[in-house]
Amino acid sequence: MIRSVLVLGGGSAGLLAALTLKRKLPALQVEVVASSRIGVIGVGEGTTPNVPAHLNGYLGIPERETQAALDPVFKLGVRFAWGRRDHFDYTFTGRQFAWRWPELPKTNGFYATEEPVGTDLASALMEAGKAAPRRADRYPELPPMGTQIAWHLENRSFVAWLESACQREGVTFRDAELAEAVRDAEGGIAELVFKDGTRTSADLYVDSSGFGSLLLGGALGESFTSFSGQLFCDRAVAGGWDRGDETILPYTLSETMPAGWAWRIDHPERIHRGYVFCSDHLSDDEAVAQYSQVAPLAKNPKIVKFRSGHYRNPWAHNVVAIGNAAGFVEPLEATALMVICLQARWLTDGLIDSGCKPPPTMRAHYCRMNRTLWETIRDFLAIHYRFNDRLETDFWLRCRRETDLGSAAELVDFYRENGASGIGASLLGAQDPFGLDSYLALLTGLRAPCEVTHTSSPAELAAWSERKAAFRKIAAGGLGMREVRQRLAEPSGWARVRGTQPASPSPKAAKVF
Repeated sequence: MIRSVLVLGGGSAGLLAALTLKRKLPALQVEVVASSRIGVIGVGEGTTPNVPAHLNGYLGIPERETQAALDPVFKLGVRFAWGRRDHFDYTFTGRQFAWRWPELPKTNGFYATEEPVGTDLASALMEAGKAAPRRADRYPELPPMGTQIAWHLENRSFVAWLESACQREGVTFRDAELAEAVRDAEGGIAELVFKDGTRTSADLYVDSSGFGSLLLGGALGESFTSFSGQLFCDRAVAGGWDRGDETILPYTLSETMPAGWAWRIDHPERIHRGYVFCSDHLSDDEAVAQYSQVAPLAKNPKIVKFRSGHYRNPWAHNVVAIGNAAGFVEPLEATALMVICLQARWLTDGLIDSGCKPPPTMRAHYCRMNRTLWETIRDFLAIHYRFNDRLETDFWLRCRRETDLGSAAELVDFYRENGASGIGASLLGAQDPFGLDSYLALLTGLRAPCEVTHTSSPAELAAWSERKAAFRKIAAGGLGMREVRQRLAEPSGWARVRGTQPASPSPKAAKVF
């Protein structure tokens, strides 16, 4: 029976895992072991709506607490400067391309092929540089908790808040650096030995030691599945600068570069820029030079190396890897924190449902869900690369020639022959975290091959134009992120927006001991 858990690693992965386990299983002994000699990366980080849904929904932490502590910028979607268009957007509403309005006979994707922007309210807000619609009482109109809005976070602030939230729940901390993992007779971990000479053991070890994967990949030697045959980028240049009075963009910008792509992530006080590139086509010095063209204000940018792929069995014996210790798929869709939240929830629910006695079938299914998730993200990203014809550089010619679409190929073929039919949703796996709308946003925005054309009647065109005009009107009167922050920071801000919420109660805990 699992009564004690040791989490190795004090970054966002380890702390999210510890917080999730302890908040849902308060009788569980949870200890985080991390070395103060290992600093926090401290970069800007994008998310998907899964992250606020995990914290505010699954864990029951009030929105006002996370908003006050993290000061996130609302992320309504992603703006892509990819393909031959100036740009196109996709949002998290699910109502851009796969949605069908009652006054129209076909889904939106059939009407958005020429101008795939402003197709829903979130996209119209992005076009206007606004973060939320304005209510009659001046406060922002927010969608239901944990839906349609993601966050831009400062990693350093996020880690600091996670640590305090863990301590509040009763997680203990140890400042130590791993020296050796001692194996047991069954092949798992018997105990950990630290460089200060101390030793400790637990019933379950959560490996959140980052790319080093000290327990799963190191001590246990689990096999790694590389995605380098499909995703060619393996490095990034990252930096940022203090912002002036520029508009705080309520979206992530993804911009095509000669040997990869560049991101822009806005925060209240900083603008973060990065360039993800392929070292086969560009040296580090050349990458920094190209980066400086889109980020001239960034000082001392850092080179970060990574490999895309995952360990085949992230739960092996008594070790579960969460975060980069289990795998990593490049930053293009900001899925890293989403994956951590899903892994932490799957592990926690598995322990709850098994009474903290997870049998082999539970562990095997956890591994299978992880593999499916990694492969789904890989194949979704492959679409971005396969159909981006914006530049004719060696890198992008290689992407268009060699990128394997994997499981996404069937949906791409369906789109080619059927267009933006909503029936295509059934081609997606049950665990697909993106949804048909996101796939159609990419395929439409990138002008992927499509043999279907729709000639709209005058009545259809008028109805479509009327919808878009209504979105633009609401967006024009919307609130920018600075004003949203001011309203929510007022003493009655969150009460006005959401109603009264409890301070920070633990959710109903599972009783398994």
